[in-house]
Amino acid sequence: MEKQVGQDISSSIIFFQKVYGKCLADHLYATEIPQLHGEAFSGLIHLAWSTFQRTAKNGEDEVFRAHEVAHQWWGIGVGFASYHDQWLSEGFADYSGLWYLQMASNDNAKFFDRLDAWKEDILKNRHYLLGNGQEAGPIWLGYRTQSSETGGDYNLIIYKKGAWILHMLRNMMIDLKSMKEDRFIDMMHEFYTSNLGKTPSTRDFQNVVSKYCGEDMGWFFDQWVYSTKVPEYKFSYHTSATPQGKFKVTCRVQQDKVPEQFKMYVPILIKFGGDRYARVRVPVTGRKCEFDLPLLPIEPEKIVFNDLDSILCEVEEVDWE
Repeated sequence: MEKQVGQDISSSIIFFQKVYGKCLADHLYATEIPQLHGEAFSGLIHLAWSTFQRTAKNGEDEVFRAHEVAHQWWGIGVGFASYHDQWLSEGFADYSGLWYLQMASNDNAKFFDRLDAWKEDILKNRHYLLGNGQEAGPIWLGYRTQSSETGGDYNLIIYKKGAWILHMLRNMMIDLKSMKEDRFIDMMHEFYTSNLGKTPSTRDFQNVVSKYCGEDMGWFFDQWVYSTKVPEYKFSYHTSATPQGKFKVTCRVQQDKVPEQFKMYVPILIKFGGDRYARVRVPVTGRKCEFDLPLLPIEPEKIVFNDLDSILCEVEEVDWE
C-alpha cells in the first residue's frame, strides 16, 4: 500500500505539472495521520490512515490522494481572495483529483461513476421521503453554506459542485470533432501561472474563462456560482426522411426548475450503429426550444442529449408528441 500511495502521489505531481505548470515546492512529503481526512501544507500533505489500508475499487482513494497533492497548485501555489472564492481551492482540487483518476486509470467509467455520485448527492440534498429541507446555498457563500440546519453543505457545494463547474467548462471547450482539450488546458495553465503566489477572486477566474471561451461568461457564473438552480430537461426527437435520401432530426427540449433565461451549450451524441457516431453542440434556453440537427446521411439509431455528462442537470427522455 505504501508503494500504491506513493505511485499516486508521484504520478499526480507529473500530471498536474503537465496541465497546470511547475509546482511551487521543490519537494513534497506525505505522511499518514490517525484521522479520516487529509490536509495540505506547502511541501507537505497529511493523508488519512485508511488510504494506506486499501485502495477502493471505485477510484475514491486515488481522487482523495490526488486532491491533497493538487492543493500545492490550488490553495497554496494559487490562493483565493476571500471565503467567497474558496471553491477556487477546494473545488479545483476535487476536480483535479477526479481528472487524475481518469488519466491514470484510463477508465472513463470510473471517472463518470464518481462524477455521477457527486451529482446525485447535489440533486438529492435534503430531499426527504416526507418533504424537503432548507435549500443549499450558492457556491459564492463559501463556508457559510454549512449551518446547524445545512450540515454537510460545505463539502457538497464548495467541493463537489465547485468541481462540477470545471467539468462543465472543460466539456464546453472540448473540440467535439477531435476531442482535443487544448483550450481548457491552456486556460487552466494561464490561470495558475499568472496568479502564482497571488490570491485571485472568482471574477479573476471568470475573466480568464471569458478570454478562452471568446465571450463574456458572466451568465455562466451568475447561474452556477452565484445562484442555486439546477436545470431539469425533458428531451424528445423525431426523425424523418427527406426527398434527397437524407434524414432530418428535429429535437425538442423543455427546461424546468430554472429561470426562463437560463442557458447552456449542450452536446448531443448521434449514434449510427457500430462505431459510427457524430457530436454537435447546441444552445438551449427558454422554457421550450426546438431545433434541427444538420441533415444526416444515415438514419440515426439513437440521439443522446447531454453527452459526456456535460451539464449538471436532470434529463428525462420523453416520447415525441
